[in-house]
Amino acid sequence: MLYFFLSYAREDDDHFVQKLYHDLCNEVRLHAGVPRDQEVGFLDTRSIEVGATWSQRLTSAISTCRSFLALCSPRYFVSEPCGREWHLFADRLHQYETATGLRPPALIPVLWLPPRRMHPVAAAIQYHSDAFSDAYLHDGMRQLMRLQRNHDAYLESLSALASQIVETADTHDMPPCATEVPFDQLPSAFHQPTANSTPLRQLPTEPTAMGSQYVHFVVAAPTRAELPPTRTETSYYGDSPIDWMPYRPKLPVPIGEYARSVATKRSIDSRTVTLDDLSTCIELAMRHNQVVVLLVDAWATRVAQQRRTLAEYGEREEPLSEQNTAVMVPWSHDDAETARYGPELSDSLRAIFYKRVAGGEDVMYRSSILTHHAFDADLQAVLEVARNNVFVHGRVYRVPPGPLSERPILRLDPHDEGGPDHDRFT
Repeated sequence: MLYFFLSYAREDDDHFVQKLYHDLCNEVRLHAGVPRDQEVGFLDTRSIEVGATWSQRLTSAISTCRSFLALCSPRYFVSEPCGREWHLFADRLHQYETATGLRPPALIPVLWLPPRRMHPVAAAIQYHSDAFSDAYLHDGMRQLMRLQRNHDAYLESLSALASQIVETADTHDMPPCATEVPFDQLPSAFHQPTANSTPLRQLPTEPTAMGSQYVHFVVAAPTRAELPPTRTETSYYGDSPIDWMPYRPKLPVPIGEYARSVATKRSIDSRTVTLDDLSTCIELAMRHNQVVVLLVDAWATRVAQQRRTLAEYGEREEPLSEQNTAVMVPWSHDDAETARYGPELSDSLRAIFYKRVAGGEDVMYRSSILTHHAFDADLQAVLEVARNNVFVHGRVYRVPPGPLSERPILRLDPHDEGGPDHDRFT
């Protein structure tokens, strides 16, 4: 029996994730009274044999496990694969509830690195319990594991999780479910339903009080099928531009997804779209005081249609001081092929974004970002500058006319006849 599936976002302290998985497996075995060598959990980095089809093993595990543990963090809720995993198990749970009228506590949000705002999908599930320590509820499981003084609280939380997992498995015999939908085509529970990118009709269309709290990440990158002949290293690309992972293997997640996790840390909502949606994103951003960040693969300048779109953008730029758009060029120093063609690719970028580079250093144009750590720091700086630009140069929305409320007036209480409270006001 597969007691639990552990769902987590890549780069969320993988070492601690694997330790949690190992410790939880041991604890579940003790609570369940099963042999030490029996497989009781599933973690994708440990449970898939070499050569196995990743998506098939993944969907099979989610379709047969008795509990689903989600390590909740800012990065988790912007990860589309994590959203697909959640959706698949939640749908199975819904089918069981419809058939039996019972809803087991099998979908368990685990506070890993507690986000400032829990995603509404997770917030609807009870994730607080008296069985967990105050330290866990405040700092999350990751912090309990990192600090020795929290070791007892970690063991208590681990035991509480294992107890809930085993009790759920013993009480609710959820049958396996079969899905014919490939994993990469499943909808994400945390995102708008879409094949590759969020349709723009679903993006915010009304002005908001804090427009700079919303950013459009536009990915300009080829698909694997669109790569020019000179680009022979295809492992950085996928079937959609949004699949581009310039910092793999050190950061094995798409750059748009990583950018959204950085924005989430600053409490900024975001979406990732492709270059086809650039013009509409810019229009929405100008209208509603939002921010656009263009994430450019230098190899996109070798793809005719993408080069034309980028060139049109380069020509239409407004005065730099009034812009709420930024250009960032991830360029991994581990990518030998990009380094080999570096001078030519750099010339192409300068030709397209000449307005950005002509006046000297522009904080809203970041080229040759060599590591994902540098990308994180640069993006945070870009978002701060963009928010300041919006504050100074953004569109002002006036409050529509309406009935004015009575202005509050300080007056003496007419019923007060003196005494120690004589100076009381209403």
